[in-house]
Amino acid sequence: MLNRLMSILTIAVSAAPVWAGPYSGPLADPTNSYDPGVAGWVGPAGEGLADVPASPQNPMGYPHPGNYVNPAFVGWANGWLNYRPAVVDPSWTDPTYALGAATGDEFHVVSLGDLTAAQIAAHLADPGNPNILHPGQITLTFARPIFNGPGADFAVFENGFSSGQTTFFAELAYVEVSTNGVDFARFPSRSLTPNPGAGGHAYLAVNSTDVYNLAGKHANAHGKSWGTPFNLDSLASDLLVQQGTVDLLDIRYVRVVDIPGSGDFLDGTGTPIFDGWVTTGSAGFDLDAVGALHDKLPGDADLDEDVDILDLGALANSYGMKTGAVWAMGDFDGNGAVDILDLGYLAGNYGIHRPVAAVGAAGVGAPAAVPEPASWLMLSAAGAWALRRRRR
Repeated sequence: MLNRLMSILTIAVSAAPVWAGPYSGPLADPTNSYDPGVAGWVGPAGEGLADVPASPQNPMGYPHPGNYVNPAFVGWANGWLNYRPAVVDPSWTDPTYALGAATGDEFHVVSLGDLTAAQIAAHLADPGNPNILHPGQITLTFARPIFNGPGADFAVFENGFSSGQTTFFAELAYVEVSTNGVDFARFPSRSLTPNPGAGGHAYLAVNSTDVYNLAGKHANAHGKSWGTPFNLDSLASDLLVQQGTVDLLDIRYVRVVDIPGSGDFLDGTGTPIFDGWVTTGSAGFDLDAVGALHDKLPGDADLDEDVDILDLGALANSYGMKTGAVWAMGDFDGNGAVDILDLGYLAGNYGIHRPVAAVGAAGVGAPAAVPEPASWLMLSAAGAWALRRRRR
């Protein structure tokens, strides 16, 4: 997008699409069975409203006092790799803006850039050529691996915005995940947006209910904060998952790849994808944050999001085994074996409980419990007993 004012004025005069698709809308849509947006912020001012401070770009800010980052998110991207933007204004190219919690501030983003028709043609003719421009991308890393739990497993926040309930300015992107950082499985996507006709359509009003498993379809700007959810169950039939190369219980990398919305790029069924194109300035997909809804808590050997006596049993049964860093066997530090160091992780987090959170309109999770010293001592004693039994 060029700037906020121009974008709002352009969208306001766009023809409103008919909301007829099966997928979720850009704001709260808790009854949707596919992909209800996840509130980035919650609190007394209302769900999905971020408390955005004033800044040089936003002199008034978007004050929503008392609101806070949704604790349903148990982790946020804390590192980045392979940021490769296409054509974008250099002032929008700081990848650290994609780290940490969602902000709801349309200026707190890193842009992936856009491609002209000629650049798209060159990319499609020679997608492996390092000397030409390709769709922009960035890979995010996390302090703890994401795993496939109940419902959505992570959410992606882009600075798309709506004008009421009937128009939405979206810059869309593919989302891919990896265990090893080399092999990435792409979420199977769907786009039902009709062809807007020949030529550019820089501020095309996209119908969010026509879009599925593409990042950027939920509002996260002007103080609103909703993320697009991704459920790793969607990848169960992917060849890389079937082969074991991508482990849905051990996702360490999330890659976001911009989609120039000309219709030359396809969804998972081979249908053309259309969105705002060609965009300039903060061009293409603008990433604010990626938040984990299920990540691996050290000590949670059975991945039920509780650190309890059941995890001690799982660790004891695996003690001494060479694991290849398989978390669910108890190798919490990833050193390739279940050993006394892993018992320390379990003891340190004993008693933490992460309730399964509803992450639609009612997207609030409870904070984790703090383990008490008595729990630490009890677990250490029980662990020593269990491990002695294992060695007999």
